[in-house]
Amino acid sequence: MRRRARISFAALIPALAFAQNATITGAITDPDGGIVKDTVIEATNSTTGAVIRAHGSDKGEFALSLPAGTYDVAVVMPCCQYGSSTQRRVVLRAGESRRLNVRLPWGSNLGTLGDDPILLLNDFRERAAVPSGPTPRTPEGKPDLSGIWINVYNPDTPPPPLQPWAAGVLRERTENGSKDYPGGYCLPANASSITRAFPYKFVQTPKLIVVIHESDTPGLRQIFLDGRGHPADWNPTWQGHSIGHWEGDTLVVDTIGFNDKAWLSLSGIPHTDKLHVLEHIRRLDYGHLEVEITMEDSGAFTAPWTRTFTATLAPPEEEILEFICNENNSDPKHYRGK
Repeated sequence: MRRRARISFAALIPALAFAQNATITGAITDPDGGIVKDTVIEATNSTTGAVIRAHGSDKGEFALSLPAGTYDVAVVMPCCQYGSSTQRRVVLRAGESRRLNVRLPWGSNLGTLGDDPILLLNDFRERAAVPSGPTPRTPEGKPDLSGIWINVYNPDTPPPPLQPWAAGVLRERTENGSKDYPGGYCLPANASSITRAFPYKFVQTPKLIVVIHESDTPGLRQIFLDGRGHPADWNPTWQGHSIGHWEGDTLVVDTIGFNDKAWLSLSGIPHTDKLHVLEHIRRLDYGHLEVEITMEDSGAFTAPWTRTFTATLAPPEEEILEFICNENNSDPKHYRGK
């Protein structure tokens, strides 16, 4: 006699819940219909604020599995060849399958080939191996951070937990195409240049580290290692005042004294003059650097914002290029908003 199989209803619940998810698939292309690969697609639930991400394939295709609900579906491009795209209030029913193709606009450089740092750096890594070997040290025995470093782009970095007014500013800047982006007007592009995609160079001495940033104004940053504290009467600046010390093999950099004019991202994350930045910088081996950066701002954030960036060492023949922004600057006319 054939025995009847027993199936636990509790065991079916996860499968049933998954089966009721909606599915969004699509292709991501540029304004000319060309494939845009290696993107990140974010679906934000309009009610809960939950964010679900997926990575686009080498063929520009993506797929998202989402519970029923209303979502803002965005492809966020950090810079510069392509602009970001958001489709708001996409309503999904349980079990629904939908095709949602995304055609990205040209970015701030109007699609100029070879003028997007992330695309260039990805191409560079495909052509050149990262140098290997143990961490070099200075005559004083400290890790030697010297060299030109190239950040590995991390598309999964979440935005900071913003206060309502700051979230409103970010939303407005995102929706108007970042038309007031300081970097487009030859002003400092970011309050923390080490987080940007462009190469940077450490010049290290026992009492001072100078960081040279490509494609930024002023392009120089000083980190004082001589035991001084922050000035009591510091005049707030775009990049603040940085002091550092060594904790074992980790360089700890403390920065305060910012004005409130810079952004913290190309999309327009704001901050106030209460911004406090703490960096832990480690040279993991000869070819790899790690930067853990924590930002606190009681005027704009609801909690600290911590991110970790990794960087790879450029070959010896590479150098930081001269950047003269206000010579024939044509960016402002491209940041027209929407």
